[in-house]
Amino acid sequence: MKIGIRKPSINKRIAARTSLKRMVRSKTRVPKGYGWLTNPKKAAYNRVYYRTTKKACYIATAVYGDSEAWQVEELRRYRDNVLANHLMGLLFILTYYELSPHFVTLFKDARPLNKMVRIFLDAIVHKITIQRPLDSPPIAFHL
Repeated sequence: MKIGIRKPSINKRIAARTSLKRMVRSKTRVPKGYGWLTNPKKAAYNRVYYRTTKKACYIATAVYGDSEAWQVEELRRYRDNVLANHLMGLLFILTYYELSPHFVTLFKDARPLNKMVRIFLDAIVHKITIQRPLDSPPIAFHL
């Protein structure tokens, strides 16, 4: 072991900053969304993680007008507690998050369609609130 002040080496400094890998990475920037090209394993994990942990229910939020509406909260609760526990439910969730933003942008101004979707979602919310066990508290109080 050497004792004393370290003598800096200019050759080691240059070698550390000019490796072939570093040069290639600094010259080529991959656009956002192309993570599957640089690190496919991490990209696959992130895609599933971000789609299943998002709290956005696009269609319900568009129909009810607020992401904190009690109906949207009930649908989220059903998604997290029931659908996420089954394979078919997970496939539904992934498909929903793939398609629903496109449907919302397409039909955001179609009031008759939004009214029909609201009636359909109200029926689903009514059914899942009836099926909920009595000992579990509701998400929010409503009048």
